Amino acid sequence: MANAVLEELRTQGRGVAGALLVVGVSMLVTMETWWLSWRLPILHLVLFAAVGLAAVFVLVRSVGFRQLDGDGTEPTLRVVADFAELVTQSIVAALVVLFAFGVVEAGDSPSSVVRLALVQSVPFGFGAALANRLLGETDAPIEEEAFPHNLTVFTLGALFLSLPVAPTEEVVVLARNAGWPRLAAVVVLSVGVVHLVLHELEFRGHRDRIEGRTHLLQLGTAATAYAVALVVSVVLLLGFGQFDGRGVAEAVQLTVVLGFPAATGASAGEVVL
Repeated sequence: MANAVLEELRTQGRGVAGALLVVGVSMLVTMETWWLSWRLPILHLVLFAAVGLAAVFVLVRSVGFRQLDGDGTEPTLRVVADFAELVTQSIVAALVVLFAFGVVEAGDSPSSVVRLALVQSVPFGFGAALANRLLGETDAPIEEEAFPHNLTVFTLGALFLSLPVAPTEEVVVLARNAGWPRLAAVVVLSVGVVHLVLHELEFRGHRDRIEGRTHLLQLGTAATAYAVALVVSVVLLLGFGQFDGRGVAEAVQLTVVLGFPAATGASAGEVVL
């Protein structure tokens, strides 16, 4: 029973993390997606979500969400259940991150939150649907780079997700509006995502990453990946002139904000590369 519950939690977690890794982060930190959710007519947003999620449903039906047993067929009821889980995962993951950054506030109207959820559910749904198939554990041996060589992998992954975000105004807006308590939560969230992806959710190469390693060492690896993400963030922000005319406090805020997509990318690099 305990193993079944743990496996179910891992499956749900893979969907949430996959939503972030595949396409979700870029949509979350794009102001235009926030504005469109607030400005477009609700019927337009519902139509967008309906068409997009219909495509996600077809994807789930074609490639599946869970590993299949037997002859590889799935009852229609299971496909519908998987699809419902994906939609829920997508909405929860998107709103948690948007809340951490201050885009969603506790006092926001239900209508505003629903509008954001409709826009974000589609890209997150695609990411969650593909997570198990693209990034799931395989039987093929995967040789993991050991320290310090894995720093290169972390760096490449961090660059992949943070490079398109670093020169944008969104980084400044998020840093300015989040506030220190929320930014502290973003740090915890960033390290947590890295640790889950590398050591808990059984993504590709999972067995090699945890073999012979204590939980403390695993947390150390996650912290190392996040440190690399912060270094990459500082370099990019300096290179794009985002620190010009700003004090130390503002520079730290910008770094923490960019550190989230960079850390997500760093963990993805270890899984994919």
